Amino acid sequence: MAHILVVDDEKNYRTVLAHLLEDAGHRVSTADNPFAALELLARESVALILSDLRMPRMDGLTFLERVRQDVGDIPFVVLTAFATVETALAAMKAGAVDYLMKPFKNDEILLIVAKALDHARLQAENQALRRQLELELGLDRELLGGSPLIKKLLADIGQVAPARASVLITGESGTGKELVARTLHRASPRRQGPLVTINCAALTESLLESELFGHERGAFTGAVERKRGLLEVADGGTLLLDEIGEFPLVLQPKLLRVLQERKFRRVGGTAEIESDVRIVAATNRDLPAMIAAGAFREDLYYRLNVVTLETPPLRRRPEDIPLLALNFLHRFGGELGRRIRAIDPEVIAILQAHAWPGNVRELRNIIERGALFCAGDTLRPEHLPDSLPRRAPSAVATAGPELGRPLPELLDEIEAGLIHKALLQARGVQAQAAELLGISRSNLQYKLKKHGLTSEE
Repeated sequence: MAHILVVDDEKNYRTVLAHLLEDAGHRVSTADNPFAALELLARESVALILSDLRMPRMDGLTFLERVRQDVGDIPFVVLTAFATVETALAAMKAGAVDYLMKPFKNDEILLIVAKALDHARLQAENQALRRQLELELGLDRELLGGSPLIKKLLADIGQVAPARASVLITGESGTGKELVARTLHRASPRRQGPLVTINCAALTESLLESELFGHERGAFTGAVERKRGLLEVADGGTLLLDEIGEFPLVLQPKLLRVLQERKFRRVGGTAEIESDVRIVAATNRDLPAMIAAGAFREDLYYRLNVVTLETPPLRRRPEDIPLLALNFLHRFGGELGRRIRAIDPEVIAILQAHAWPGNVRELRNIIERGALFCAGDTLRPEHLPDSLPRRAPSAVATAGPELGRPLPELLDEIEAGLIHKALLQARGVQAQAAELLGISRSNLQYKLKKHGLTSEE
């Protein structure tokens, strides 16, 4: 559904177009002159304007210029009963995406509207991409992995995606919080709208306010024209507030109002603006601790935290490392023009023994380095940085039991080896080891006692 503004001094055309577009599922506002339309545009975000060309006091081309000057680049379709090649060229030169002659057929107008909205979506995505190019993504574009933790995360995303509720994505640095946000957006009914990202830690307080809420011309030195904020750019889509823990305390009441009322004002403006945007926030900070320290508003936290999605650290899902490593290797090998097709099993063992303080981002960087030094078709241990541990796997964890003994005894030995391996990967943390094994912590403690093992060992 898109918000479409119809501007025509003829009531019959306004009524017919409004009914036609509403029946097609769109939200429609109407104005009988450009001045009323400009007043509406100052209050509300609009995805498309359909305007008559000949109107008293201000014609359609002058109205189009005013929209470009005062509001921004909104897709604009000219309607006219007096179309000529000259008027059509003038409209397109002024920035109209299309024109339509009166009287028009219903399927004609619906086709033009569909094309214009596609154009609008493309513009919004390009604008979002230009801003996202300034950010360090550092992560793959697909949420890869078959571990229980990733499967649960994907299932949670599927449950949450259809709703409009705000989502808080938590997790350590480098775990892929922005990747989760992109997956959530693509799984939602808003996937045709833009996904816009802003890093709250990368901007000063004043610049963050201007980027997020927009500003009016003359609001401050250098504000030579009105600027739409990201809350307007993301209308109909999703806005990701990355590093929300760094959001300035003085601006938090304005963000809280957006979440409560779906309304805001541009910097230096008085008009109330509505935006149909889903807000997703991401952080690696302990927000409850920040609330206790007075650095984050409790009411804002609860508004953002309607649903929480936790991105698991890589050390808790080592079984995903081979797939992630191979995916990165194919990407970087392709960029270098090398056909690196395989990873030596010893490399996988080294990678899975690492603690990964930098998570998936660290893995990506290590594989990129490995691809640079790999001249053959297989990534080998010598291509990895010396900083990675080269610990030999424990014999009890890797050696297979010898046959010739009763089956219960063999199974006990295999079970003890797997428990030992899980404890190694979890660095002795029983809760994490139990999660890796898919059993409860109490069950793990029983088995430790049964096999005479301890976490410290």
